[in-house]
Amino acid sequence: MDARGGEAPLSRHPLPRRRHLGADLPRPHSLLGRPRRPPAPPGRGPLLSDGRLDVVVVGGGISGLTAAFHLSRGGLRTAVLEAAARVGGAIETYSDGTWRFEMGPNTVLENNESVGRLIREAGLDGEKIVAAPAARKRYLYKGGTLVPLPGGPGGFLATPLFPLGSKLGLLREPWIRRPPEGTEESIAQFVRRRLSTAFLDYAVGPFVSGVYAGDPERLSVRWAVPKIWSLEHEHGSLIRGALARRKGPAPGGAMISFRGGLEELPRRLAREIGDVRTGVAAQRIVRADGGFRIETSAGPVEAARVVLAVPADAAARLLEEAAAGASRLFAEIPYAAVAVVSLGWRREDVGHPLDGFGFLAPRKEGLRVLGCLFPSEIFPGRAPAGHVALAAFGGGRTDPEFASWDDDRILSTVLSELRGPLSLRGEPAFRLVRRWPRAIPQYEVGHGRFVERAKEIEEALPGLRIAGNFVGGVSVPDCIKSGTAVVEGMLRG
Repeated sequence: MDARGGEAPLSRHPLPRRRHLGADLPRPHSLLGRPRRPPAPPGRGPLLSDGRLDVVVVGGGISGLTAAFHLSRGGLRTAVLEAAARVGGAIETYSDGTWRFEMGPNTVLENNESVGRLIREAGLDGEKIVAAPAARKRYLYKGGTLVPLPGGPGGFLATPLFPLGSKLGLLREPWIRRPPEGTEESIAQFVRRRLSTAFLDYAVGPFVSGVYAGDPERLSVRWAVPKIWSLEHEHGSLIRGALARRKGPAPGGAMISFRGGLEELPRRLAREIGDVRTGVAAQRIVRADGGFRIETSAGPVEAARVVLAVPADAAARLLEEAAAGASRLFAEIPYAAVAVVSLGWRREDVGHPLDGFGFLAPRKEGLRVLGCLFPSEIFPGRAPAGHVALAAFGGGRTDPEFASWDDDRILSTVLSELRGPLSLRGEPAFRLVRRWPRAIPQYEVGHGRFVERAKEIEEALPGLRIAGNFVGGVSVPDCIKSGTAVVEGMLRG
């Protein structure tokens, strides 16, 4: 899961409740040597900054916080408005002093310079932890057991995940023609054409579930997995493209978190920015005196420029007047609903070695869970001594009702489906359900029209930039890159 989601109440099970992180933020400090008044209660009273601001960032998820952090460091008077009681969006860590679970994304991949730069400049290098080597191993559920994903040519030839015909079929892949120019395919259409149905069912489909909680029959290969699409587009073949890329710099990057969990990042950014208002809902953005006026639940605020980093439906509503209705299109972007189930177990009651990152469950296998991660095997400090942490998730575009079930039904389903493949005995020592009704925007066929509309609105409204995971990619690194990119022009003048 990634950076922003809808309202997602915690389970009502009798477990320790976490504090709202907005209460942990320090008092705003001056960014330009000017003292600022202490914060008013969220949603009440005047906004923190006097006069017209240089930039208002609407949305306190990782995209908006990244943008505001760089703007503040660049000397621009910047404020962040976040409707929720805490910053971070879907980056949320549960910690009660004994257990630590991620309610949204579990890791961040340092796969672009924007991520490493943000962590360094936020002063979090010393808190960063790298995933254990075992995290490179991944499992797939098939026939009631967990099968390791192959890690090389030898493993690929030996794996029972794919039939011999599909393996031999790869030999013809370099000679398969590209579709006519302008054709937009779903991921499923693309994979069936170039590879096989078996690869769709037991490789690409589960990957799509893990990243998007999406439906490969509807997701656009061009927009949802652009790196795969570009292999064919630029080289005419997945295999030829992969071989060509091996000649360049090695891709990748470390898989990381922080000692206190991923939420350390948005909390630190908010503290460094200073002028961050949680519990303040933006209601409308209009043009005013060569800039913008943002009407909020705490009163109006004016700024020369605005960064909009909110979910698609919120962007549609906020820009309704300023964009003369053009933003309404954003409300058509579908989202996947996801339920995350965090479980703690006594190690002696788990028969599986848990020697990997976790497993994904192909839809063809008939499980309701999309997959399960092994957090305590990836990072230290996730479970007490003698225990392990598991994090299952279900729902998504192919099973939307799962996330609407009550806690008992979700828990009983997840437990029944995990007991066999993980050899679980007894009952969990910890359990927690977290729902994300609007977890991840879906980059389905035709998504390009939303990206183009965002560009058109930016051109029509100079000084407004649109960031966030419905236009710039759904992963945390994508959101950080998006938040960094939108402010570059502002910082240049």
